[in-house]
Amino acid sequence: MKIIYDIDCLLHFLKIERTDLLEELFSHIVISNKVFNSLNNPSIPDFIKDKLNELVDKDFVKVEEISYNTKTFDIYYEIKNDHKNQVLGDGEASSIAIAIKNKGVVAYNNPNAIKDYLEKYDLKCITSEDIFNELFKKGIISQKELKDFLEK
Repeated sequence: MKIIYDIDCLLHFLKIERTDLLEELFSHIVISNKVFNSLNNPSIPDFIKDKLNELVDKDFVKVEEISYNTKTFDIYYEIKNDHKNQVLGDGEASSIAIAIKNKGVVAYNNPNAIKDYLEKYDLKCITSEDIFNELFKKGIISQKELKDFLEK
């Protein structure tokens, strides 16, 4: 099963410098080119950009392009321009579109904001909290570490 990360969920692990925990749980993760570009913009601290690029170089993070004239682009465009719901950014819209294409899971820390799309496309969503709880269940982190991570 592919896990498609939005900015907020991946950024959480990058900021606390614990992407090793993601590597413990997943063989790889997927981000859209829109998420990749957002995390590589000049306002993002270098240590975050450097770690992201290191994860891409070692093929743990796979960057998926959303190309024009594809079904994925059409879904992305529809989500970006759906003004009946909360207006979503490029990262959220592209993550959802790629999850639909790959029948994957969206990693996003605010599932209520994308609830309509999760229901419409029968997608699952996991949050950073879900990931930390799974790490605890598998004995990768202690209860104290779990508590500390959830407070950050």
